[in-house]
Amino acid sequence: MDENPIVLEVDGPLVRITLNRPDVLNAENLAWVQALESAVRTVATEPSVRTVLVRGAGRAFCAGMDLEMLTREGMPAGFYEGQERAFRELELMDKITIAALHGYCLGGGLQLAISCDIRICSTDCRLGLPALREGLFPGMAVFRLPRLIGLGPARRLILSGETIGAEEALRLGLVDHLVPAERFEEGVAEVLALYLDAPRTASAASKRLMGRALNAPFETVYRESLPLLAECLASSDVESARGAWRRRGAERHG
Repeated sequence: MDENPIVLEVDGPLVRITLNRPDVLNAENLAWVQALESAVRTVATEPSVRTVLVRGAGRAFCAGMDLEMLTREGMPAGFYEGQERAFRELELMDKITIAALHGYCLGGGLQLAISCDIRICSTDCRLGLPALREGLFPGMAVFRLPRLIGLGPARRLILSGETIGAEEALRLGLVDHLVPAERFEEGVAEVLALYLDAPRTASAASKRLMGRALNAPFETVYRESLPLLAECLASSDVESARGAWRRRGAERHG
């Protein structure tokens, strides 16, 4: 068993979750799934955390399920359920979640990535959902991917099992930011800066309402938005913004 298949690092309002099986391109086994579920549950309940960065150690983000495990013992009991609990917790938490993709992002790796709010992608990355070629379906990517990129492109990727490059992933809307492979770390830091200072109350409210957008009528989401707006207006973030507006106004007229 890997000693630390998932590494959790807290840096003030930022948490880094690192997939840490680099010798096998961070492939998923049961210990990986259990450690990820534990890490995500811990982060979700930490009020000081605003942003979560998920990344892979070594040469890849995640190459999907550990095929040696699958060959040796099949899919272990509890693997699928634990994986989907972890991905769903990541998807629903009131933090901004960002996946930094490089090398390979395949199978469960891509399922994990599309459970995050934002995907930063290196130009060297290869992405795909090869589950059908292994006689399986790609977990709840069958639910998430059509909502992310549309039913037609999702059908193509899932039913063909093909692997695509980073530029095509950007064109499809599968990833959000493309950074050069030769300056991946700097590029991730630059994109991350766009989200690190997002006001907590407003971003949490936005995530909650966007999550309802495809499944509820406008009137329902509008009613849910009213108390969330009140929370935003009462937050310290809005008061800080007002102070900044007043200072800028004074500078213009001073």
